[in-house]
Amino acid sequence: MGLGLCLLVYIMDEMKLYEYAASLCEQAEEETGVLEEFWNRIKAYPEIMKEFDYYREHNDFLCELKVEGITVADILVWQIDRFKAALDEGKFALKYNGPHMVLGAFYTMADVIENPAKYTNRFRSETGSDYEGKSGCVD
Repeated sequence: MGLGLCLLVYIMDEMKLYEYAASLCEQAEEETGVLEEFWNRIKAYPEIMKEFDYYREHNDFLCELKVEGITVADILVWQIDRFKAALDEGKFALKYNGPHMVLGAFYTMADVIENPAKYTNRFRSETGSDYEGKSGCVD
């Protein structure tokens, strides 16, 4: 396969991913600008793009990318746990929004790559369970 054809295939694959991200943003009823912010964020990390493409194709997580043992699937579970804790705290304005949480998991993975210590600490200390001394879990 020639270089030109390889580049064309890459561009086509990237367009499919962008369209998928746009579809998730639409399903999640995200505000204007969220798609571009999301896209620019994950595009900076080829490993996240690979994971996102796998999710697009299989509706499942590849979990090949691990930072301090944290995968995108771990982030999604953590977000759901935080969501439940927010409900426990009386923050009923939040509602479950699957596409929003998927987008958030991939977006957060970039943050984990940049600051793994912050997230490993948060993963250890924030849960949906109520216990003495638990910190709030909604930023």
